[in-house]
Amino acid sequence: MVILKNIKKNDNYIECDIYPEDSTSCGHILVDTATKDIIEYVLPEGYEWCRNHVNHARFALVEIADQLELPNEKIVMWY
Repeated sequence: MVILKNIKKNDNYIECDIYPEDSTSCGHILVDTATKDIIEYVLPEGYEWCRNHVNHARFALVEIADQLELPNEKIVMWY
């Protein structure tokens, strides 16, 4: 599970704070809306191994990017 908060978008990018499961600290992810590539990301200290969480966050942000109104927060779950 990963929680996305403070989701923001401009003409070229979508970004948010990223909270891996059980983390009280956030990281950050920035995705190019045209190419759908991750431009940069940072995970909280101690959660550097959570690259899978970053990919799930990217997929969710790409999906959100086409919406007229962005949610402020989104929970992404998988199994």
